[in-house]
Amino acid sequence: MKELKILYLYPDILELYGDFGNIQVLHYRIEKRGFKAIIDSYSIDDPSPDFTKYDLVFAGGRS
Repeated sequence: MKELKILYLYPDILELYGDFGNIQVLHYRIEKRGFKAIIDSYSIDDPSPDFTKYDLVFAGGRS
């Protein structure tokens, strides 16, 4: 099974507009299409991530 790695930036800070729900729907839809969705979170005090290991970086936002 192919996998898609997603880095979810600052979920504890940017969770203002339902972004957690958006990332859950994204996870669901990716897996319905036959991929394995791996979602890692990163926040301010965490060690810097290696961005080259991710297929998508999600920072949320206002729609």
